[in-house]
Amino acid sequence: MVWVDNAIIALLAIYTIGGIVRGLGQEIFSITVWLIGIIVAWFFSQDFAILLSKFFSTSSTRLAMSFIALILITLAMGGIINMLLGNSVKKTGLTLLDRLGGLFLGFSHGLVVVFVMVLLAGVTPLPKDRWWQESKYLPPFQSLASLIKRNSSSKIARSINFP
Repeated sequence: MVWVDNAIIALLAIYTIGGIVRGLGQEIFSITVWLIGIIVAWFFSQDFAILLSKFFSTSSTRLAMSFIALILITLAMGGIINMLLGNSVKKTGLTLLDRLGGLFLGFSHGLVVVFVMVLLAGVTPLPKDRWWQESKYLPPFQSLASLIKRNSSSKIARSINFP
């Protein structure tokens, strides 16, 4: 196992533990915001990349940075909404079922985050590195990214390159 496999395990563990602590309701909201962020970034990163032309010279860098920025903007907006809703709703104790649901959704949330990282790495030379090639946990994410690339006409999809 290479370092990236350990990093994936750690990331999944952090999100799983976070899911247990936060509970099912918070995890549903959180993963929904992440999915909305990915969809927004997928469809609008090409348009947003134009605004970054004075900051980044290469188109692939602009595209990747716009993808990241749109996800972060969506997450920030979701965080504000979550904070406002959290302040208006009285907190109740988490039940075992709520925690178990949070565990599964927290793990799923971690999988989504790893997938986004692999997707973005596909627009860089990282997949050609030896440690990437030796990873045991990256191939399923890479296969999913390749499947999405084949079935999408988005500019960011055309920029994804895996060996």
